[in-house]
Amino acid sequence: MAIWRTVSLISVYWLTQRSKKGELMKIVQIITKLDTTGGAQTHVLALTKQLALDGHEVTILTSKGELIFKPLNEKNISIIQLQNLKWAIHLVADIRAFFEIRSILRRINPDVVALHSSKAGVVGRLAAFSLNIPTVFTAHGWAFTEGVKPIKRWIYQQIERAFARKTTRIITVSNYDYALAIKKKVGKKEKMTTIHNGIQSNSNKHSFPQNKIPKIVMVARFEQPKRQDLLIEVLSSMKENEWQLVFIGDGKEMEAAKTLTLQNGIDHRVTFLGSRDDIETQLQQADIFVLLSNFEGLPISILEAMRAQLPVIASNVGGVQELIIDNETGYIVNHDIQVIRDKLIQLLENSDLRLQLGHAGCRYFEDRFSFHSMYDKTVSQYLQAQNEKKQM
Repeated sequence: MAIWRTVSLISVYWLTQRSKKGELMKIVQIITKLDTTGGAQTHVLALTKQLALDGHEVTILTSKGELIFKPLNEKNISIIQLQNLKWAIHLVADIRAFFEIRSILRRINPDVVALHSSKAGVVGRLAAFSLNIPTVFTAHGWAFTEGVKPIKRWIYQQIERAFARKTTRIITVSNYDYALAIKKKVGKKEKMTTIHNGIQSNSNKHSFPQNKIPKIVMVARFEQPKRQDLLIEVLSSMKENEWQLVFIGDGKEMEAAKTLTLQNGIDHRVTFLGSRDDIETQLQQADIFVLLSNFEGLPISILEAMRAQLPVIASNVGGVQELIIDNETGYIVNHDIQVIRDKLIQLLENSDLRLQLGHAGCRYFEDRFSFHSMYDKTVSQYLQAQNEKKQM
């Protein structure tokens, strides 16, 4: 096992050095939505910006909508908004999206197509495969993971199994997702690799907030599988405790969440900030981070909270156990209201415990989840996909 790990590290280093020495690529990134802030969107934009800085030419294909990023003065980056790519399954639109993407790929003639999210992953892989262009699909949490309804799980499993055969390389963002794909026979081991998400470290010294009332924050879209409603329900049973809650993110379930706070009589203690571009600042002003979800990949929002030295309470789903050391950097919980309540009370009533867990989480983040490690490994997969196609 140690030998294979050494060989793998040597391979990553060699391929990365080739890229740094001038083997520049023309890369197309395809993601279903870029009009909302989420883990996959954050990942794609961070990768794209660094790829462009390193001299690679990157084009992002995404659906229509108000973009969260516009490359006004960015060299080597362009964004094309597709007329037909939609999040929901729509046979006619999906067929049109296939031909639209295929036409663009034929014109650009990229060295590799990198795909993110299920819909873009299906339509984009099919278009690239039809043109014999190598593909790298990053699974930001499988659509057939635990927590998804059984019938949907079975359908998505069959789809991913079929399209894995048309994919050059597959990246999973957690060991959990890698093991799940192997268990469900979605992909072959030699085609897959795990690359944990990574984000830039914060060089600025963090000053801890001076909140008289501890501030709890949850950063997540107001859409499935996120469970803002569960956090509201838990805090509604804690009216005797001192706390304030901030939700960051938008989505179709936000109004329902606002109504729920009114119904439970806690609306005066809850703030809805919507989508923000100052997440780092908001986290530095908080005391506790909570992420409750029915399923996850490897949440970047947890990494951001760890970087901000916040203790984390998160659902025991997906790759969360690979981010949090239970009772050392935070708490991993099932959706038992009493358990979540007890963990929150522990942190709300003990500022020293908050600091202890937060410090430990930040050290764990810095040791294991750096952006540059993730970036180098990802670039090596792009190069490997390109080389494998050339050898076929």
